[in-house]
Amino acid sequence: MMGSSLHSLTALVLFVAVHSFSIGQPYRSATRSATALSLSSSNVQSSTTTSGSSAVRSFRPTTPIDTELQLQLLSFYRFVPISNPAAIRDALFDQLLLIPGVRGTIYVASEGINAQFAVPVGDQLQSLLQTFGKEGCLPFDAFEQNPPNMGDVVDSNVSTFDRLIVRTRDFILRDGITLEDGDAPLDWSDSGTELDAEDWHEQLQKSDVQLFDCRNDYESDQGTFQSAQPLNTKTFSETWSVLDDQVKSDAINPDEPVYIFCTGGIRCVKVGSYLKNKLGCKDVRSLRHGIIGYERWASDADQSLWDGENFLFDKRRFSKEEPEQSDEES
Repeated sequence: MMGSSLHSLTALVLFVAVHSFSIGQPYRSATRSATALSLSSSNVQSSTTTSGSSAVRSFRPTTPIDTELQLQLLSFYRFVPISNPAAIRDALFDQLLLIPGVRGTIYVASEGINAQFAVPVGDQLQSLLQTFGKEGCLPFDAFEQNPPNMGDVVDSNVSTFDRLIVRTRDFILRDGITLEDGDAPLDWSDSGTELDAEDWHEQLQKSDVQLFDCRNDYESDQGTFQSAQPLNTKTFSETWSVLDDQVKSDAINPDEPVYIFCTGGIRCVKVGSYLKNKLGCKDVRSLRHGIIGYERWASDADQSLWDGENFLFDKRRFSKEEPEQSDEES
């Protein structure tokens, strides 16, 4: 927020069937074999499919995960145009079923994907990373711009996700931006420069840095970077009017670098694009992997500019059902 060995279990080689569909470019055709534990109907309690704009593919294993395993928590996202989210949802669901013990939630929308997982350390983790990487089952590399945000390694008896859910949604991050007639949609690929934690730490020590906390007020109240200005929003959708007012009142100087941060980085993609393309900020800089990544770096570096606690919407509390959503997920 890393392996250990599996008990001796019967393995078989599962050959991956190739699905063909279009999402703006041809689906990568590559029949690959993977060593995996067999998944039979006896150890899957339910596999469900719903329809509509928020359709779900899910299953919940009935066989408890091996108590000697350790689980890697990780998350990642990528904003990338997807013309057929339902096809991506189905392909991912079928592929992830081949990875024993993987549980978590993936959102697929026309603007990209957003995923959070708990997966056994070892071969299963490597299979998961391969699934979303450049040699995986998607027509794009989910990690092309950023590696996954690797969180804690926890024992398997720690409450995490209790099922795998792959859901289509209208957005991977609901923003509430209202476009006027004739306005072009914002380009999420043009959101400024991401800084690694070490560079971020060094640059924040300069004088007169314009630093803005893009989280909600209940998050900022628990902790923030030294000298950061909170936006004091209740929800993410309030961000845009606040930023408009900040520029109008000269609280933000668009001709000077503007530094922004959030919990995991995804909100800064949209905030950065808005600052650049809507408000004319020339130089926007965000923190790669957000506060979570900075805290991981600061712990190793034994130095920090962070004051207080990092508010985390802890998914492990919601293991009995689909996790509720924070602004970073919805």
